[in-house]
Amino acid sequence: MSEERQIIALMFLTLTIAVLGLMVITYLPSFTEGGVVVDEYKTFFYVDGTLIENYVYEIKHSNRFRMLYRVWDAPLSITQLNEPSIQFLNASINSEAFVYLKDFQGVVWLQNSSSKSLINEVESLAYLNEVGIFNPEGFKAGKYNVTYVFKIYPPIEYDENYCHLNLKLADEHLTYRKVEVTLKDANYVLKVFPHPPTLKIIEKENEIVFYGRSDKNELLELEILFKKDVLNIINGFPEKVNNVAELTFKINRYELIQYSLSLILLKINQLFSLTFPFLFLLVYVAYGKEKRFTVPKYLSFTPNNKLKPWIVNLIFKSDPLNFDEDGFYATLLDLHRRGKIKIKTKDSKGLTIQLINDEGLDNYEKRVIMFLKGLSRNNAVDTDEIKKFVKTLSLSRELEWKLLELKNELFYLTKKAEQSVSESYVINGRRKLIPFIVTSIFLLLISMLLFFNSVFNLIPSIHSISTNILVSSFIPLIQSLIALAFPSTLFGKWRSSFYKEKLEWDAFKRFLSDLALIKKYSPEDLSIWGEWLIYGAALGVGDNVVKAMKTLKIPLEELNVMNNLPIIIQPIITAVPVSKTETYSGFGGGGFGSGGGFGGGGAGAR
Repeated sequence: MSEERQIIALMFLTLTIAVLGLMVITYLPSFTEGGVVVDEYKTFFYVDGTLIENYVYEIKHSNRFRMLYRVWDAPLSITQLNEPSIQFLNASINSEAFVYLKDFQGVVWLQNSSSKSLINEVESLAYLNEVGIFNPEGFKAGKYNVTYVFKIYPPIEYDENYCHLNLKLADEHLTYRKVEVTLKDANYVLKVFPHPPTLKIIEKENEIVFYGRSDKNELLELEILFKKDVLNIINGFPEKVNNVAELTFKINRYELIQYSLSLILLKINQLFSLTFPFLFLLVYVAYGKEKRFTVPKYLSFTPNNKLKPWIVNLIFKSDPLNFDEDGFYATLLDLHRRGKIKIKTKDSKGLTIQLINDEGLDNYEKRVIMFLKGLSRNNAVDTDEIKKFVKTLSLSRELEWKLLELKNELFYLTKKAEQSVSESYVINGRRKLIPFIVTSIFLLLISMLLFFNSVFNLIPSIHSISTNILVSSFIPLIQSLIALAFPSTLFGKWRSSFYKEKLEWDAFKRFLSDLALIKKYSPEDLSIWGEWLIYGAALGVGDNVVKAMKTLKIPLEELNVMNNLPIIIQPIITAVPVSKTETYSGFGGGGFGSGGGFGGGGAGAR
């Protein structure tokens, strides 16, 4: 694939991930609502403690739910209690269902029914402090309107001038698509802090309206600073606290800053997600774009037959920093052709390798010879003997070091080689991606810290946005890792005119991959076939050359050797040291700030 196509593919892939990822984050709450949702939640709170809640439940599938409820985190009772609590006053519904209540002691009350079996069923299913409607036959798909009237007896903090009430309306609940909270008797109100801060505010005559949306289990709370006169109206449980107003403003100012920073972080994640693909293009144009060369699509001759096959594999097969076993196999064939070793096939489909000399070899080739010597007897390697030798090593703890030594050396010969050679050919462009990686990891760590803070109720008012921040922070990191997976030359440069040679090797590889072209330009010189086989193996298309040679019945000795070369290293690759096969046993209410409000709970269904 040309570099132009690579950068286009990278931009398309990373931009698609960004767009799809951000769309999922935006619309995920709608897709995860489940089988029941609160389509509309309206509530009215009066200074005397009266709370009227109206729920419009929407059930999407019939007969899946029998109870639609509202649960509290505070004691719920039909009578007034001598502690901070909620008193149930009344309920009205638009369907044929029973209104029920299970109070803080577990006592069940059922409206318009004294059926013992129904009471027992509600008792076994409902939570403490729960009120709701119950249809023993199951609710049909549709909308159900339920209104509850409560009297709130909350804890109240006060000083010489002000009163403070933190009213938590919900924290564990279904999705509320539409929220409208009306605070009545606003002339007593000095300041209201909605949690979350995303709720919009409309101030009317003697009332303040908050509206918006509340995702599943998102905190919904009003922190209210009243005039001290409220103590004469609301029947609560007052507690004197110094500097109520200062404390309220200080905590909410801190949380508002946290929320604002969270919003900025979310925007940064979104911005980087959408700009990274174009920044990749900018880096490519600035550092990676190569000079154009005119090279034929197919080359029927070896571009540079003086280059060692293992170098061709390392530099020109794919990425200049990727080396694989094809370079090792091509080197064995080349050493055979140069008379350094003699490879023969056996009747049992094995191989024998005679070591002849190691003069005039480079460092990699010398290590290939040394590796073969470690497997030889009297300078002769037999693949059948290799199997026996490796099996002995894998069964002996005393000889385990030798097996590990062979594995390490084989890793070098088939996966690493002399990678420093690549520095003479290319400038590694992956270094240009370091700022992308560092930035995306930093954003991810900050997002994780924010998310865990919200999960453990350190900053509950930003729980919903912190989830979006965490998910969005993965997008730039994923984009950076994808860019990192592309060839190192995409953002780097080929030195001198090696890019032209790279294009020539690509053209030669395309030629060897086309059986029809090989037949068309079939050489009569057997040495050229041998050269094609060696460099074809180095480029990963040796099997295609073998296929062409068999079709044309080319009488070349290496033809029978080629397919059996993996037999040399396969026993070492699959061998497991004895220490790895052994098993071992071992040992296996009522406070300041978001989430500190009185009430809690929310709507649910079962």
